[in-house]
Amino acid sequence: MMTGSSASPPEPSAPPVDSPFSAPPHEANTPTSDSTETMSRIPTGIKLPDAVANIDTAQVAAKVESFKKWTIGTFKNSKQQLLEHMGKIDKTVDPEFEAQCEVLKDIHRRYGLVVAAAKNFSQVLTQMAEAEKKLSESFYQLSLKEEQIKAQCTTTSETMRGVGEQASSLDACLRYFISSMETVYSQTITDTLHTIYNTESARIEYDVDRNDITAASNPPQGQQPKSLPAGATEKCDEKKAKYEKLKSDARIKMRLLEENRISVVAAQLEKLQSALAAYYSGNAKLLESSVRELSILQTPQPSFIPAM
Repeated sequence: MMTGSSASPPEPSAPPVDSPFSAPPHEANTPTSDSTETMSRIPTGIKLPDAVANIDTAQVAAKVESFKKWTIGTFKNSKQQLLEHMGKIDKTVDPEFEAQCEVLKDIHRRYGLVVAAAKNFSQVLTQMAEAEKKLSESFYQLSLKEEQIKAQCTTTSETMRGVGEQASSLDACLRYFISSMETVYSQTITDTLHTIYNTESARIEYDVDRNDITAASNPPQGQQPKSLPAGATEKCDEKKAKYEKLKSDARIKMRLLEENRISVVAAQLEKLQSALAAYYSGNAKLLESSVRELSILQTPQPSFIPAM
C-alpha cells in the first residue's frame, strides 16, 4: 500500500577499495597528472592585464594599416584589369614592347614542347637499349647449349650488344642536350619573363593612379571636381618612373637573351645532329666522340645579365 509521500532512492555506495572500478588512491589536495599537465601549460607570474599592457599598439596599428593598403591596392589593380578586359578604361600601351614580349612567351612555350618531346624520346631509347642488351644476353646463353648454332648465336649476341651500346650512347647525348634545353627553358627565358611580368604589374599600378587623377580632374557633367589626396601626383610620377625602368630592363634582357640563346642552342643542335647521324649510320666511334663533345660543351647560364 502506497503512502502519500514517496521515499527517495538510496544513494549508490562507493565501490570497495580493492574493486577494479575504484579510482587509484591519492592524497588529499594532491593534483592529478592531468591537472598538473594542464596547469604547466599556463604561464606563471603573468596576469591578463599585464599581457595586454605589453602589446605594442603602434606595431599592431602599423600592421593593420599595411594590410589595409595592400587590400585596397589589390582591389584597385583587379578592377583596373577587369575594366581593361571589358574595354571600359584606357591603358598605357607600348605596341612594340608588347609584341616583343608575346614573341618571347611563344618561344618559351615552344622550348617547353622540345624539352617534353626530347624526354619522351630519351625514355624510349633507354627502354630500347635495355631490350637490346637483354636480347644479346639471351643469345649468348643460348650459344652455351646449342653447339650446332653457337657461331650464329654468338655473332647475333655481339651485334645486339653493340647496337644496345650505341643506343645508350645516343641516349647520353640526348640527356646532355635535354639538360641544356631545360636550363634555357626553365631558368634563362623564365628569368627574363619574370622581369616582363613585373613590368606588367608596374604598368597596372601606374594606370590605376593615372586614371584616378584623370577621373578626379574631369568628373562627369554636373559634378564638381574631386580634391586629390596629398602627394597623389608625385606618387603617380614615381610609379611611372618604376614602370619605365622595368620596361628598359626587360628590353635589355630580351636583347641579350636572344644573342646568347641563339649561339648556345645552335652549338647544342649541331652536336646532337652529329650524334644522330652517327647512330643511324652505325658509326660507333663518331657517336662516342659526340658524347664527349656534348659533355664538355658549355651549358647556358640561368641568366645572361646581372639582376636589375
